[in-house]
Amino acid sequence: MKRKFEMAGQFKQSSGSQDKTLIVTLIKYSTFFLVAVVLATAILRFSWQSFGELFSLEFIASVGGVLLGLNIFYYAFLLVLAYFFYKPHRALSDEELPTCTVIVPAYNEGKTVLKSLDSILASDYPADKLEILAIDDGSVDDTWYWIKLAAARSEGRITPIKLEKNGGKRRALYRGIRQSTSEVIVTVDSDSVVAADTLRRLNSPFIDSKIAGVAGDIRVLNMQDGILPRMMDVNFVFGFEIMRSAQSVLRSVFCTPGALSAYRRTAMLPFLDEWVEQKFFGQPAHIAEDRALATYLMAEGHRIVFQRDAIAHTMIPTDYRTTCKMLMRWGRGDVRETCSMYRFAFRKLDWFHLGIQFNLLMQTMWLFLPVLMLPLTLMALCAAPLAFVQALILGVVIWSSIPAFVYSTRRCSSEAIFAYTFAVFKLFFLFWVDPYCLVTVRNSKWMTRTRAARPQLAVGRKLSSSNPQAF
Repeated sequence: MKRKFEMAGQFKQSSGSQDKTLIVTLIKYSTFFLVAVVLATAILRFSWQSFGELFSLEFIASVGGVLLGLNIFYYAFLLVLAYFFYKPHRALSDEELPTCTVIVPAYNEGKTVLKSLDSILASDYPADKLEILAIDDGSVDDTWYWIKLAAARSEGRITPIKLEKNGGKRRALYRGIRQSTSEVIVTVDSDSVVAADTLRRLNSPFIDSKIAGVAGDIRVLNMQDGILPRMMDVNFVFGFEIMRSAQSVLRSVFCTPGALSAYRRTAMLPFLDEWVEQKFFGQPAHIAEDRALATYLMAEGHRIVFQRDAIAHTMIPTDYRTTCKMLMRWGRGDVRETCSMYRFAFRKLDWFHLGIQFNLLMQTMWLFLPVLMLPLTLMALCAAPLAFVQALILGVVIWSSIPAFVYSTRRCSSEAIFAYTFAVFKLFFLFWVDPYCLVTVRNSKWMTRTRAARPQLAVGRKLSSSNPQAF
């Protein structure tokens, strides 16, 4: 009877997976069809007369033209740097690699942390140069059990650390950094999995003594879980493959992602206490710890690069509500750290600071543009509704073609079509996120780590009665 129930459960799971795949495939080809229809309609029904109504509004035409020109120039600038000047650093030999401490902070992550730790253990990094710290930041579920299990079967390579009280990711990282004596600190999220050669490639740029930070390449782990992870994967490729590649040429990558980044420990120590106690409008800063590290490093004149072939796959939310929470946390962090960068960005006029200044000004414009453009958008919609709708549709298709092109050339995948799906999704369902981040920037809540607590007693019995070697 038990066997029948197991088979029924497997059949149900398989059936659900097939249905999800069918829906995703349907959306993919529907998107392709709609994009083709929009382009064909735009070409056949194009009329300068309707656009003339829009351009007759001199102020809107002037502002729109300036903004469009700036964005075209900036995108072209990024693409040229990323495609023609960026090259990842060569992988170092065992003898050349620095000593390294990998810190994996976890809060209410459950069994997922085991997969993360196992992937780190499977790295081809020299064992005598690698230390792994798994830190349970006061979880109320069975995260500690899985950390202890990973440590028990690692033959001493994983050091488990239990923080009795949840203090946030920043304080968990601080504990690990202070405990480490290695040359390089690597941060890996507890829901991320690294490839076998990731740590080697991530730490290779430190052969250059001027480099103090390295950003890894982040991809989506749970692509099979629906359309949202697929859309975010396309979005990630543009953010990393183009934005960070271009910034890496200038050696000033703005954000070292928490899911996979490396730092020269001696460069962190001078500001480490200030970083962990960082406040925003008098409130403790519990978010954007990764971007803040990059800001502090650049303020001290250190260089930060992107290593494209150092890859981590991370879990992405599969529902709308959690996706919005994640994007709001990222957005608020961007606003905070963008403002913080003005403290040092314009101190000098050398090539390093000029790169920071140009990127900073453009990203500042992107942050505040949704709010500034709202009245102009309403004016254009009322004055020339047909021309406005045509311009909007064409704009979405044209701008979406950039990440679609990047994804298709980098990954050789038909999943690139989801760049258009994401653009439409963002236009209708995520348009409010950026303005909302501006008005709620003081909010430091993490928001995506709330799970029902499991009885600690049961977890303790489970650990004491289990044989780690049996897993």
